[in-house]
Amino acid sequence: MKKSRLSKVAFVIALMLVVGAVGGLALGSFLSYAAPTTPTVTLSGARVSQSSAAVADFDADGDKEIVIGGEDGMLYVIARVGSTWSVVWSRQTADDLNAAGAPSSCGNRAVSDIRSAPAIGDLNGDGHLEIVVTTGGDSGQHYREEGGRNGGVLVYRYNSSWSFSLVSGWPQPKLDIIGLGPGASDPDGCWDGFWGSPALGDLDGDGDLEVAVEGFDRRLHVWHHNGAYLAGWPITSPVIYRGGWSTPALADVDQDGLPEVIFATDYKKNGAYLLYVFNGDASLLPGFPVQASQNMVSSPAIGDVNGDGWLDIVVGTGSYELSGGHKVYAWDHNGNLLPGWPQTTGGNMPASPALGDLDGDGDVEVIIGCGAEGDPYNPVPCTNLYAWHGDGRSVSGFPVAPYSNNPWNSQDAPNGLPYPSVLADCDGDGSIEILVVNRWSWGISTVENNGNPTNDSALQTQNTLESSPLVDDVDGDGKLEVVIGGANSSGNNGAVYIWDMNSSAGNARPWPMFHHNVARTGRYPAPPRLGFPHEVRLFHQYGSGDTEIWCAMVYNEGEGEFDWNIAHTISQLQVTPASSAVTDAAPVKLTVTTTGFSTGWHTLGTLIVTGSVDGKPVEDSPATATLYLFVGDVSRAYMPLVVRNR
Repeated sequence: MKKSRLSKVAFVIALMLVVGAVGGLALGSFLSYAAPTTPTVTLSGARVSQSSAAVADFDADGDKEIVIGGEDGMLYVIARVGSTWSVVWSRQTADDLNAAGAPSSCGNRAVSDIRSAPAIGDLNGDGHLEIVVTTGGDSGQHYREEGGRNGGVLVYRYNSSWSFSLVSGWPQPKLDIIGLGPGASDPDGCWDGFWGSPALGDLDGDGDLEVAVEGFDRRLHVWHHNGAYLAGWPITSPVIYRGGWSTPALADVDQDGLPEVIFATDYKKNGAYLLYVFNGDASLLPGFPVQASQNMVSSPAIGDVNGDGWLDIVVGTGSYELSGGHKVYAWDHNGNLLPGWPQTTGGNMPASPALGDLDGDGDVEVIIGCGAEGDPYNPVPCTNLYAWHGDGRSVSGFPVAPYSNNPWNSQDAPNGLPYPSVLADCDGDGSIEILVVNRWSWGISTVENNGNPTNDSALQTQNTLESSPLVDDVDGDGKLEVVIGGANSSGNNGAVYIWDMNSSAGNARPWPMFHHNVARTGRYPAPPRLGFPHEVRLFHQYGSGDTEIWCAMVYNEGEGEFDWNIAHTISQLQVTPASSAVTDAAPVKLTVTTTGFSTGWHTLGTLIVTGSVDGKPVEDSPATATLYLFVGDVSRAYMPLVVRNR
């Protein structure tokens, strides 16, 4: 039987009293060690569990609003009104499930359960953002004791400040497949729930966004924005006969111009668990599915881990104490294991990986915590935070077991790390920090990029945390904030904590939230990369004037944006513009004064092209290009020869 939230709080308080007694401290003195942070916003409903926050600027006023869900099915939008953060809209998702015809036989119809991170996007391209949220939790014993809860996927459209409405065609999928019976295999009178988060992306190239999600209903789903299934979906038996906990990832793995859907499943076949990669038309990508040795609660992360220009898939395995779950896998776009993978760990790996350049070497590292949630009375065997290079080598200083950041001791004993890590430069020192939440911790723990734990007592809360934080400039003040949901001091109400960081909004945030972004795609973008030719050759027709003009291009062969500059010492050359910013490609006009040059080829000199972000060079910067000039009969040197057959 699952213990109540009050049992958890009571256990932690009892543990605090024991620690205080052993250390010779009275309760009052040890509580004064560091007062827990007062919640920024106390919610009307139950605590936030597993639902990591999302942020977006719904009303286009320059700052962002926070979206988060509670374990009672309440969905909240929190905005800054003047100098105060407050709930500006809320909705009990069960009301919309019931209005859509949710079974009256489901005993606990007044509430649902949000364990997922909401996703945000403009699904139909009309300029209004939508919130996509999954509800219902799992079908475990504690839900059956309460009479069950209805679940589904719901989409809410932003109308105006502060009005949201349920989008026509939702909720979906309105199925009752699992519940009571051996292996939770029989209908129980409730619409099946979802634990994983939705992922949003244009899978069919029609310009709007589809919704992908993995359910406990033994189906892999993809819907259009209006709730209609994309052709070929859902994927059902015999491919899938066991439900899933994981959030799918969306990424163009095969470089065909459209993203694929990557599902890590709880489905076992012939002794192995399967990870699938589907095209938008529901066909399997060649080389998939691939096999892992244990179930995958972990949500896959996608990025170019080995630096070969192709996206790779990284995921952890295991959520319960069975053999085979102590591994982290990495596959390439063809379904082959990357050299050095899988990596073996000290315990189950239900957390989702985070990807980013942790140590500033220009490569992508994999960061993931170890240890399942489990019972507080039974310590997990692994409390490590791992960081690996793309070839599987450990990053210097890792693995490390971070302290738990609790009000009674900011360097409390390490515990499991079942929640996704977040990567950001939160203190403005130019290096990446890793933010993690230990199992049963009352605060967010911090690990420097060299493995050094440096907890800040300011990031402590009034109750246990059960999700990962978000780092963003939420209030539009040019500084980063850290946001996380949890509970107030009694544990009876949800709470949202917001801390201001002394770090510029422009500082690096390689993995700022669960599954990287509010679309929950799980994809690490390729860093900006400078592209410029190694040589530039100009052809000038002798006697045609005193100048020759050529248009060159500065390319960004990665993603994002960077500043570029062209320097040279060629007296005959004028570059316009000599500097700017580039997202995809930027034209550059090269004007060469040709007066005084004899016929033939001439080497004029070298162009030095640099690219940078926040003063740091981007990949392949600087680039050098030799500038050549040909003067003479251009038709002989340059024009192609065309022969007409008679």
